[in-house]
Amino acid sequence: MILTAAALAASTLGGLHDARYCEFLVLKGAPPDATAVVWNTIGLNKCPASWWNAFDSGEVAKELGATAVVLNGPRHFLMDSVSVPRKGRVMTFHGQKMRRVASIPIHTAAEVAQVPYTDRVIARKNTWHWQRGRRIRELLAPGGDTYVMQSYSQIKDPSLTIGKLGRLGRRLELPPGWRYRSRVLRKPLALGANGSATIIQDELQDTYQLATTTRKPGRRRRHAVDLDAKTKEVGSSAAGIHDSGKISGTPFGKGSIDILVQLGAGKATGTFRMTFAKGSVSGTVDMPFTITGGEIDFLGTAKITDGTGAYRGITSGTLKAHDHNTLDGQNGVVEVSGSVKY
Repeated sequence: MILTAAALAASTLGGLHDARYCEFLVLKGAPPDATAVVWNTIGLNKCPASWWNAFDSGEVAKELGATAVVLNGPRHFLMDSVSVPRKGRVMTFHGQKMRRVASIPIHTAAEVAQVPYTDRVIARKNTWHWQRGRRIRELLAPGGDTYVMQSYSQIKDPSLTIGKLGRLGRRLELPPGWRYRSRVLRKPLALGANGSATIIQDELQDTYQLATTTRKPGRRRRHAVDLDAKTKEVGSSAAGIHDSGKISGTPFGKGSIDILVQLGAGKATGTFRMTFAKGSVSGTVDMPFTITGGEIDFLGTAKITDGTGAYRGITSGTLKAHDHNTLDGQNGVVEVSGSVKY
């Protein structure tokens, strides 16, 4: 990225490498017209533990007149500095200052949940700077898109430190086709957001910003969808029932599929991810089911909401989805049809 004169003239805050900070994500309104405003301590204080640990998200929401508040921290930044065209306003929360740094549009209730390895677009204008020789950590998505880690989190693992990031890839349960890597910069890196940034989190809530994409510019075209898969249950947990298998058909070709659903109120709801040679696509399912004898039949809808590589920016309308399986989960036959645009 080449810095413009305006970017160079922007307000710059240094000393961010491994700097501790905390955030409030303050949700106002209700989907599809909700917004989460992000308040951050960086440059104002070091998020004292006694101050931060005293907060209760429900009480903070009542105090601020918000729909909900997410306590997002403690975290540590990994870049060296940040430049912003204009500083956000500052407010004091229980004796410590925080600055408004971004906002996140919330269109559905599902977006409130922090789903690992799923893109989220936030509204902000800034540029992160890493100096030459600095070690960075990245996620490589199917199709070649890259995300740079901007901060590591101590929310899920309070013992995580910067010294442990080199081995983090061994801990992460990366989706099929994803890869974690660590490398030293041969030249400075500037990662900008001119109004919006695309970010993802891993299961430890470490945060990465999209840095490079492989999809070439051009008009998006509509494609018919006719996919068939064979799956089997590979595990279950509090997160749901996990099915995995092989899938093929129009327009993506051959690949793999992973489905994670919760069963309740007579239907399965959850997420899916399909991985192909040129990238991956993911989305949601909502499928009522019936049980007859030793078999279970799911018949409902799916929607593609996200993509990497050649499928970045993919969208779909409502797709028809049918999943027939035995009750032991070992003989799934899945059919998906409809259309997508990418």
